[in-house]
Amino acid sequence: MKRASMEPILAKRVQVNLDLPPKERWVAIGKEFKDKAPAVIAYFEQYIPKWLLPILEPIAGDLASYFPADFAAEMEGVAPAMGLKVGDVVVMNLIYQIEHIGITCNASNNTGPVPNCPPSKNHTPGLDAPGLCTSVMSMSGGGDMYHGRNLDWNIPAALRPLMVDVDYTRNGSVLFTASQPVGFSGIMHGVRHDGWSFSLNARDKGGKVLVNLVQALLRKSVTPTQHARMAMEAQATFDGAVTALSSGSLINAAYFNMAGSKAGQAAVISRGRDKAVDVWKLDQQHGDAGFFLAQTNYDHWEPVPSYDDRRTPAIAHMKALGQPAVGFSGLLSVMKMWPTFNHHTDFTIVFSPTNASSYQTLIWPNA
Repeated sequence: MKRASMEPILAKRVQVNLDLPPKERWVAIGKEFKDKAPAVIAYFEQYIPKWLLPILEPIAGDLASYFPADFAAEMEGVAPAMGLKVGDVVVMNLIYQIEHIGITCNASNNTGPVPNCPPSKNHTPGLDAPGLCTSVMSMSGGGDMYHGRNLDWNIPAALRPLMVDVDYTRNGSVLFTASQPVGFSGIMHGVRHDGWSFSLNARDKGGKVLVNLVQALLRKSVTPTQHARMAMEAQATFDGAVTALSSGSLINAAYFNMAGSKAGQAAVISRGRDKAVDVWKLDQQHGDAGFFLAQTNYDHWEPVPSYDDRRTPAIAHMKALGQPAVGFSGLLSVMKMWPTFNHHTDFTIVFSPTNASSYQTLIWPNA
């Protein structure tokens, strides 16, 4: 089932001052989005089972032991500002790791690419639903790099406006711009100005929830989105970011999709929990598709499963676009084509490390 034509909502642009004490950085923004608190609680009540909450209580009671200090303090500050408990904000920050628990396969159709669940003889509802995203990093005819990204998450419409585009400032200047839900300490996609860009795709469907939580509790790992934000704050160059995102302990596997400010700089880092298992760069791409990398939710060296082949159409659409047409409008046209754009797509953005000011996440209403 293809989605009907619709007009997107523009994500709100906000500013976070990294020179402020972490506990104060999100307070004003949190208050602005306080009216969304009931929808957040309703979402958790629908999708997070009650047996999971006691497992999360130790994290909420001692944030600094489980999250980087700045992120822990940000959560402590934004929770009361939004009218939420600290435990609610902890769940929000771990939702990427536990999102599959309450999801069942009857939420939407299962025809064509990107069904909620793959056909399986021994299918268990909610456990093997694919985590969906598509990222395309492409070089224009003039050598500029562009980054397209669809985030497919099935977020309820009432919660989608929580996604904001954030200008992170330091010493009065914008250091990087990134996107995340208010209350979330990590970033989903972003760009370091004149440096590099990033988007996150799920790998291995985000992993298994209990393993992810044990990883968080016992090994003091960070979420992939938190790891990406730390890299954005610390790494000014594409090469430095590739090195940083290829290492470090993560709660779950992920794909870090990247573009740089120089011609030909693009990479997909396929991450395991402890290190990169593969770093695929644009200069390793061969044949007539040598001007872009397209990544969905499956290792690029493996065949794509028949129930969710978004890779083949994305490659075909990029080839049809052609390198001379690569740019903001050209790449956006590809990101809006079926099945790259599908009934799971919540957010779309096209951005560039060399033109970071043209950064705007599009929020899609329900089909």
